[in-house]
Amino acid sequence: MADWYSKSLGHGASVYHRLRILDEIRLLLCPTAESPYRLMINAATAETFVFFPNEHAEIARAFGALACPSPDENPEHLVDLQYRPVIITDSTRELLQPTPLTPS
Repeated sequence: MADWYSKSLGHGASVYHRLRILDEIRLLLCPTAESPYRLMINAATAETFVFFPNEHAEIARAFGALACPSPDENPEHLVDLQYRPVIITDSTRELLQPTPLTPS
């Protein structure tokens, strides 16, 4: 069993589109999870990656992430962006319902 999963979100504006897809998957599979993933950027290439701990493997696999080493094993290149998705509560549930995406 893998300890971590990861997937590249790419560079620039495409990251936001892929992040929106990821958040829709998260809302469907574990809306109350506080930190289901970590967003990190490779300081050398400016490529953004998402890392999922094993306890959120279901989201990782649904998003197409693959098993990988811990992001903490490469601290000289990866910078944690400190992004945390909104936690779903009764007061935020209606506001944050997923809306269908159109292909770009």
